[in-house]
Amino acid sequence: ARALKRGGPMAGDAVKDTSKDDQKGKKKDEKKKGKKDEKDENDDLSPEDQKLKADLDLMAERALDKDAAVQKMALDSMVNEIRTSTSSMTSVPKPLKFLRPHYPALKTAFGTLPSGANKKLMADVLSVLAMTMGTEGERESLHFKLQGSIDDIGSWGHEYVRNLAGEIGAEHEELTVGEKGTDKSKLEEILGLVRQIVPFFVKHNSDPEAIDLLMEVDLLPELVQHVEEGNWSRIALYLEQIARYVPEPDDAQVLSVAIDALRKVGKTTEAVRLALIAGNTELAVEIIDSCEDEVVRKQAAFMLSRQQVRPELKDESLGEIAAGSLLSENYLNLARELDVVEPKLPEDIYKTYLERKSSSSNFDSARQNLASTFVNAFVNAGFGADKLMLTEGNKWLYKNKEHGMISAAASLGALLLWDVDGGLTQIDKFLYSTDNYIKAGALLAVGILNTGVRNECDPALALLTEYVENQSSMMKIAAVFGLGMAYVGSQREEVLELLMPIVADTDAPLDAVCFAALALGLVFVGSCHDDICQSIMGAMMERPQASLEAESLSRFLCVGVGLLYLGKQSAVDMTLELSKTLPGPLGEYCQHTLETCAYTGSGNVLKVQRLLSLAGEHPDTPADGAGGAAEG
Repeated sequence: ARALKRGGPMAGDAVKDTSKDDQKGKKKDEKKKGKKDEKDENDDLSPEDQKLKADLDLMAERALDKDAAVQKMALDSMVNEIRTSTSSMTSVPKPLKFLRPHYPALKTAFGTLPSGANKKLMADVLSVLAMTMGTEGERESLHFKLQGSIDDIGSWGHEYVRNLAGEIGAEHEELTVGEKGTDKSKLEEILGLVRQIVPFFVKHNSDPEAIDLLMEVDLLPELVQHVEEGNWSRIALYLEQIARYVPEPDDAQVLSVAIDALRKVGKTTEAVRLALIAGNTELAVEIIDSCEDEVVRKQAAFMLSRQQVRPELKDESLGEIAAGSLLSENYLNLARELDVVEPKLPEDIYKTYLERKSSSSNFDSARQNLASTFVNAFVNAGFGADKLMLTEGNKWLYKNKEHGMISAAASLGALLLWDVDGGLTQIDKFLYSTDNYIKAGALLAVGILNTGVRNECDPALALLTEYVENQSSMMKIAAVFGLGMAYVGSQREEVLELLMPIVADTDAPLDAVCFAALALGLVFVGSCHDDICQSIMGAMMERPQASLEAESLSRFLCVGVGLLYLGKQSAVDMTLELSKTLPGPLGEYCQHTLETCAYTGSGNVLKVQRLLSLAGEHPDTPADGAGGAAEG
């Protein structure tokens, strides 16, 4: 007892002996537990599974045999069992589960095997086993496959091929941009493997996986050779969608491959549409000219007309369609077929006959007439007939006042839309009116009438040019904006020569400058025109900041320069940096306008997130409302 209290030798010896006994006891318990678990697992197996496990254990042992013939027989049997089980994989196949304990031994034996057929067979087996047994990040499945047989990869099952494709992507990235440097021989082996996998994916309707793999190894153009009548729509749709999410210039390459795929199967109109999305007008023209079907060529020309693209086409009849010369005629023919030619009154839209009439209701007649003018113009647009404006005496025109008369006269352009020959005759008489409001509205009507239509005589340019230098600010603005609408997207140099001096003139009225900038943006939309951009940005920098913020129309300067980069994405970067030098709310408005215009329709997720974060911010509004016009 004294010895135990003092912690003497007897106590220490007793503690040591007890701890040793405890450790031995734990080891025995663990061994018993392991044997018991193994026994329970074997007991849970059905007789068929027990037989399969015994056969696979025997095969694994024979595969380690020194006799090459025995080895080959065992490996052949093992390959057959694995291929049969992995053909449709919903869970871990039983052969892979039963061979799992033998993986380290087979892996060790593989290193000692001499080169030959047996080594390739074992490499194939280990490659499949590594799918579930391999160390993460080591890419053992690919490592063994490169040493095995590359032919007939699909016989090992879809899940195996998918796993292999994932490892190939990681390995290719490491070989090309990693620290290891480029191993050309290994890279060629991997690309050879890719060329075996892609046809398997395409054959089994896994086109997205094939496209992803080819993009990872920079072989996307090779996809075209696998496009056929049965899969072109899926492939083209997937390529079009992913083009929205890849950075420039990769998006152009993706669209180019999609266009080549569509041209291979003769889908001309779809190819033209993607060429227009890519902004490649020359390619669109080449596709149309190479098409032998006249009806398809006409359909493609109508697509060009709809997008306001006016290229030079070999066939004059196609050029006429693209110019929009037949637009009014075709529109009216469709209206007759649908039996909707009969003009409608605004009351037909309001359905006022359903309302209960009240003697107390008192409307502002001027505003009500203005609203009816707009409704009448929209509901009867392009039909060339109505029951308000185109009647004898034009009584409706004089039921409006001042700016309402401008709108009423301008609505004639919408009613006579696209009918250049017949419409100008009816508008021309208003150009000789003594009332400047009616005259300004008629100038706008000329511009609206010619929107989307090209005529050899250029009547809009001839009629509007003489009013650009008019002393009346109202007439000048109407002529300037009329030119912008008449020649939208045309990039006409004559319009540039007329409007550029107005923007560059620091003494010109600000409202005229703003409308001139907007008109130039419409005419040269998406052109990234440097001279126009510099002129508009210069106008914002040179004019007093206070005057710009006080005038709400100053926003049109930002919109005008934004339209120059519509859909051009990163091409706006330099101008965007320049806009950051603009102080105050107008500078911020210009930045947001440039960015949103440049990435319009791109589906750029990063830009969407940025805009959402900006929309979530709520800056404090100054109490006196200063800068409100620019912020709007």
